[in-house]
Amino acid sequence: AHPCVYMTHNKYFFSGRLEAVRQDPAGGNRTQEYAEPNEEGPHEADVVPLVKIADPVHGAPAFNINPMLLEGIRMGDRFWELAKLTTFGEVVDAIFYEVKYVTPWVPGTHGKRSSGMQSAVRGVSNAGTPGIAYTMLLKLFLLRLTRDQVRSLLRHPDSPYIRAIGFLYLRLGLYDFKELWAWFQPYLGDDDQFFIDGTPATATTIGEFVRRLMTDQDFFGDRLPRLPVLVSRQIEDKLQKAASGVTDEPPTEAGGGGGGSGWGPEDAERLKRKRAELAEAEGKVRSLRKLLSEREAQAARR
Repeated sequence: AHPCVYMTHNKYFFSGRLEAVRQDPAGGNRTQEYAEPNEEGPHEADVVPLVKIADPVHGAPAFNINPMLLEGIRMGDRFWELAKLTTFGEVVDAIFYEVKYVTPWVPGTHGKRSSGMQSAVRGVSNAGTPGIAYTMLLKLFLLRLTRDQVRSLLRHPDSPYIRAIGFLYLRLGLYDFKELWAWFQPYLGDDDQFFIDGTPATATTIGEFVRRLMTDQDFFGDRLPRLPVLVSRQIEDKLQKAASGVTDEPPTEAGGGGGGSGWGPEDAERLKRKRAELAEAEGKVRSLRKLLSEREAQAARR
């Protein structure tokens, strides 16, 4: 079975989980703790403003997620388990290990009918099984990320899926879509490759993915929120200028400061050197520990 498929075990589980969702649509997941203004760490003043649309059933924030998909995520075991992860870093680590595709639904489940228990969940069974990427996305929305945290997702060197979720965070949740171009533009030429649905048939690059999110409302069985007409026209115009090599603005990134052209080849090479240095240092530490252990053993035998 796919590791991200959430099963409804029996009618007693189903009714209990449904009631739990009614009581707490967030599944125990809460906003992250913020540092004091004079301390290091995420600051509440730096939080990226998110859309304020609520779902019609529970009145909880929906973050522009498809209602059926949102309900399916809330019914899933993994979403409730994520409540144990309370920091941004813990969630990013979980994404690194668990997310190998970024479609809304588990690939191959969308559109299939079922007579099982979940057929009672407002059409969830007809829509598909919620994917792990969108489960993590809802978790991130509930954490309420700062601009620095979103930037770290977009530039993450270890997994293109972490980066893709960062772009989805902005494409679905931004309060003001006029900021979208400033966030996305630095990555239009990014050639980091990944598989959108986990198979080679959907191979793409971060640059192509970013362009698609800005120009195509359809996204693997789901619909992205419609961009305002003026914003959409401006993006189309800027994309045409970028494609022809004409630009009337320098590379920027939303949030001001540190960003420039985003994560570039120099950054990747610098990180590679740092990792090599760290690996070498760790090797020396292991050798030293081994030597000390051997000497302690010799001393004990005497």
